[in-house]
Amino acid sequence: MESLFTALPLLATQGFCWHGAYVDCRWEPPGAIEEEVSTPWHSVVLFTQFAGSDPALAERSIDGRFKVERVHPGDILVLPAGVGQRSRWNVPGEFMNLVFETAALGRSLDEAADDTTFELMPHFATQDLLVLQLGLALRRVLQGGGDRLYAESLITALAVHLLQTYATRRPEIKTYGGGLARPQLERVVDYIHSHLDAPLSLETLAALAGMSAHYFAQLFKQSTGVAPHQYVIRCRVERAKALLAQPHLAIADIAYRVGFAHQSHLNRHFKRLVGTTPGQWRQAIRS
Repeated sequence: MESLFTALPLLATQGFCWHGAYVDCRWEPPGAIEEEVSTPWHSVVLFTQFAGSDPALAERSIDGRFKVERVHPGDILVLPAGVGQRSRWNVPGEFMNLVFETAALGRSLDEAADDTTFELMPHFATQDLLVLQLGLALRRVLQGGGDRLYAESLITALAVHLLQTYATRRPEIKTYGGGLARPQLERVVDYIHSHLDAPLSLETLAALAGMSAHYFAQLFKQSTGVAPHQYVIRCRVERAKALLAQPHLAIADIAYRVGFAHQSHLNRHFKRLVGTTPGQWRQAIRS
């Protein structure tokens, strides 16, 4: 993965995944990018933390425009595909790269979108608290072992926000009511229950309903009262409850069988939804 920075990432996805997105987190020392660089992808650089209490001071050139700017946690840079940039910064700090394949932004709204449908405008350091919130949530997913469905939900929300806020042409965001049609909902729910042990993808579920990820998530929540990733977690916990009645199954094995990344992942969601740990639940049903 080409990078706009010099340090190796502390956390990163394995290439482009999560609906055509790549995310990494890195801690950078003071430094500079002396030669102009660009990437074939849309990049959003999110500044999350700097050493000390003062903002960073950066000298930056983007698309031939030069600016000296103070950069605060929560600021972002928007660097469209093919746009060159050079920079110099004076303090160490933590950064996140939120990178999209060029066609991925449009696909969040329209499965037929291609890489010419939407174009981002370059931006120098701009405070964007929604991108900060979504970026930190994605970092927690990376730290916790990865929940693909939740990550794709966050990526979809981020893509729609970028299109609404930083695109040269704002998309028309339609609002639908009434939820999914019954055959659509039944098809998706049947697929979820048949594949709880596998990494479920928002893109796959949306394709089953015949729509984009953004509109699918919106209509699924109208139909069920919860977001797709929350629905899947509840289904996995219910399946785990049934398996806990089989005393020969280890709890770690049950976690994998119902699609959680590891036992602590199961423990966290089980306790949140049921009020006890899986081990406590097993003891209770035995007695």
